[in-house]
Amino acid sequence: MTYRFAGFFVAQRIECPGSLPEGAAWREISKPFTGTGVRLPEFLGRSPSAEEVSATAKGLGLSRSDAWLYLTYDCWGGQIDFVYGLGSKNRIPFGPVEEDTQERVIDAYCALMQQLDVSRLDALNFEPFKRGFWGEM
Repeated sequence: MTYRFAGFFVAQRIECPGSLPEGAAWREISKPFTGTGVRLPEFLGRSPSAEEVSATAKGLGLSRSDAWLYLTYDCWGGQIDFVYGLGSKNRIPFGPVEEDTQERVIDAYCALMQQLDVSRLDALNFEPFKRGFWGEM
């Protein structure tokens, strides 16, 4: 089965701004960190520019956090096929990182998740990527 995600993870709880893009889901995260996640279906399958990501983060109030990550993630049958991400940690931008080479995609994904202090083990068993977390079927 295919699993696809596009959106943000923020290492702090942020109140939902009320108005979200169509189809977006806003969730509190408690494992493996305390924070906020926002799923943005409009970005699925895309590698948005740093400017577009930053503008969206700002518009949603996410860029106020000291640590945030935008991630596009595609997985097929348990294997990560594609990852694209960028963000900010301690107000210092990182990325973008884009990878679809099977030999490097897992390391690229784990390195992006490390920016939120998520361990490799937790990244590979990431609670918000369990089916149904975002309300999807």
